[in-house]
Amino acid sequence: MRTVRRFGRTGRFDYLTMLGKVGLADIEADSTYMNEATGPKRGARLLFDGQIDSNTDARTLEAHVAALERHLGVGMQVMEDAMCNWQKSPNRYLPFRG
Repeated sequence: MRTVRRFGRTGRFDYLTMLGKVGLADIEADSTYMNEATGPKRGARLLFDGQIDSNTDARTLEAHVAALERHLGVGMQVMEDAMCNWQKSPNRYLPFRG
């Protein structure tokens, strides 16, 4: 997917997980790919450290997210979407519709 022009981390992640959701490919995210993330990384830092701009590295955040996902059993795409959307408005609930 790196060769697709104008597809960044989010585009690749969302496109591939959508292929899995609609049954066109047997694909399920096994990680949130936090290393290249911005929104999900900020959300994970807020969730686990209490501040968006903490210095916790991506590998540590990914381990925390994986442990939480194993407990919740919702899948990595849900985790990635939830953290990304929550960090945009952590003090006010804004429903995600797509």
